[in-house]
Amino acid sequence: MSQLRLLRIFSTLTSAAAFRQHHYRRHRPTRRIMSEPAACSAAKRCVPCESLDKSHLLTEQQVANEMAEMKLWRVDGGKIVREYTAKNFQAAMDSLNAVGVIAERENHHPDFHLTGYRNVRIELYTHSLGGLSQNDFSLAKMLDEEVNVSYSPKWLKSHPEAGK
Repeated sequence: MSQLRLLRIFSTLTSAAAFRQHHYRRHRPTRRIMSEPAACSAAKRCVPCESLDKSHLLTEQQVANEMAEMKLWRVDGGKIVREYTAKNFQAAMDSLNAVGVIAERENHHPDFHLTGYRNVRIELYTHSLGGLSQNDFSLAKMLDEEVNVSYSPKWLKSHPEAGK
């Protein structure tokens, strides 16, 4: 980019910070895939979705075997789902942000919903396959082990399995 064009862009922006932000958007660094092992050793790492095909979809029996050890999750319409009520709005947002950090690290992204200001629903399935793969269960286990949720006391009384 020529210096004259750079100067024109800079003069239209209000500050050096705005210029850096504009420059970063145009020259964003490429995403790197992290190669270090996940913080939780019990769960496997997610496999890049690009390398998966329909043969990686889990059978109903495999799903049932995985679900046997996952008390906080249930199968709903070809997805595994976890729902909870957080203590307050901030606690709900903190848990969703923590989920987002892990999802980004693993490059496997759930659908999540926040309703009624503190009711959270996390849905996992492999979007590229349209069903459940081992990635979904690996990520669910990581979320269970790594995300600290401040539950609503009333909700926790009726769901004692969530009290780690």
